[in-house]
Amino acid sequence: MSLVEKGFRTVDNTKRRETGPAFEDRAAFARQITVVFEERPEIVSQPTPLQGAALAPGSTASEDFRLLRTKVRSIAQERPFGCVGIVSATPGEGKTTIAIGLAAALADAPDRRVLLVEADLRRPAVEEYLGVPRSPGLAEWLDGSALSIPLRRVTPQGFWLLSAGDAGLASQDALGSQRMAALLDACREQFDSVVVDCPPLAPVADSLMLQDSIDGFLLVVRARHAPRDVIQRAVSHLRPERVAGVVFNDQQEVFPGYSFSYAYQRPRQR
Repeated sequence: MSLVEKGFRTVDNTKRRETGPAFEDRAAFARQITVVFEERPEIVSQPTPLQGAALAPGSTASEDFRLLRTKVRSIAQERPFGCVGIVSATPGEGKTTIAIGLAAALADAPDRRVLLVEADLRRPAVEEYLGVPRSPGLAEWLDGSALSIPLRRVTPQGFWLLSAGDAGLASQDALGSQRMAALLDACREQFDSVVVDCPPLAPVADSLMLQDSIDGFLLVVRARHAPRDVIQRAVSHLRPERVAGVVFNDQQEVFPGYSFSYAYQRPRQR
């Protein structure tokens, strides 16, 4: 039985992708964590006008998200990329919009189970963008007050959502905890694709703690937003092999001076 068909699904978190001394302690602890997914009633999204336009079938933005989906699949042919983090150097570059759009595009494929994890606990925005409840969610799991992972399928987009929850419950190091690592490992087993909306790099170090738990990052760069040196300094904190590509946002062309993997054109958003 798939997760969609069961109210609860228990994952024995004994399988590990990583090997070697750097991961032995985390792996040993993670084996002690039993992850239980709780399927809650599906919810109908009520997106903001801008988000609704971006997700509308047949829209230019929707086609762009489909192109981004193709890029992600291409990366996945060369390296493990089932769990992808969407990150930006600074706030306001559109990473949450990209994360939602990518999750919707991935879920549009037949028989694909896709999960969007809202891991930006300091400034969660999915509730605002899609009009869906924030709690309970990730923070309750990380805090230990939730014994299961509350998931809801978002319609009509078709992806599953683990929202941020009550961000005040989570500690500053929560994203680097064994509970977070165990959660993402279990998500890989139950979903075809996992999209993680990560915190920005520049203000806080939260996303750096996720480097060992996800397969790689897509960096969202918004045109005319952050100075290049700020972007380069923020990205320098990530291990190079963890940056799988760059989504160039809110720009009609890519200037020759930018060494980005590919461009992604989107209208301006918050």
